[in-house]
Amino acid sequence: MARRTASRTRRITGGGQGRPTWLWGTAGFLALAALVATGIGLYLNERDVRQRPLTAGSSGHGRINVLADVQKTDPDQRTATIHMAVTATGAYADPDGMGSPAKDVTVFTNSALQPEVAFSAEGIDAVKSVVVPLESGTASDYPFDRYRASLVVVAAVGDTLVPTRLVVRDQDPRFTLRQAAAGYKDRAAAVRVQAQRSRSTFILAWFMIAAMWAIALAVLVACHLVVRQRRGLVWGALGWMAGTLFALVGLRNAAPGNPPNGCLLDYAAFYWAEALIALSLTLLVFHGILVEYRHGGPLPEPAPGGRRTPSRSRRPMRPRGGVRRPGRRR
Repeated sequence: MARRTASRTRRITGGGQGRPTWLWGTAGFLALAALVATGIGLYLNERDVRQRPLTAGSSGHGRINVLADVQKTDPDQRTATIHMAVTATGAYADPDGMGSPAKDVTVFTNSALQPEVAFSAEGIDAVKSVVVPLESGTASDYPFDRYRASLVVVAAVGDTLVPTRLVVRDQDPRFTLRQAAAGYKDRAAAVRVQAQRSRSTFILAWFMIAAMWAIALAVLVACHLVVRQRRGLVWGALGWMAGTLFALVGLRNAAPGNPPNGCLLDYAAFYWAEALIALSLTLLVFHGILVEYRHGGPLPEPAPGGRRTPSRSRRPMRPRGGVRRPGRRR
């Protein structure tokens, strides 16, 4: 008996040297460090992609540069909000203005609300807002929705059209811009971009889909075990299931980008997870009521040995066929 206890102790402690514990701790630390390094690498890569400008237009020395920063892509309003600023080079720049234009500049755009945007020579670092429409895409495809938008600009100094260069930069953390087409003709610079959800939004959306299915299947398995073991109303399990039913609603509303009701995320996970949890909860309640009704009261809690302790509230069973009285002996 002593030898068995000693050998078991050596297996648990690793022969008294603690090597398995040290190895497992080192492996866990390396795995955690690898996950953190992977996350930082994905962030740096996405940041580099965002900082790459999309350009079109003149590449000569003397020109007007139109800097367009996409601040917000709104799928509900089907618009993209762009902040615009101008700089000048060559003959159009103020010698003492650090890149500011020497004269007032008017930028003509394809926006229906702001077809003309004026920049004064005295207004250094002036920023104007322009709204352009989204040409394609639907929000119900979340998180795989994609949109296209075009920006066309023409710069004029006074009444003369001047060479123009358009630089589009991505400043919306929810979307990533990709250049679909670019052109420059008759002093008009045009860039057509495709906006899709950012990588962080994709990761979080896939995590939410996996979490919804995992929670729903966990509730389903727990319901199966309680029914199979013929237990009554297990209030702890019922409270947990009801909590998950409403917790998934909060998780769904926390999806980045405020996706509309009935999007692809709902049909892929949310609706089915809510249905499975609601059906499991209802089945477990009716099963518990039926079991306790047949038993005549609440079922006793199982003892540590696996047997149920006797319940005081249980009513005595009446024998079938009535009560027999002992007969007289002759």
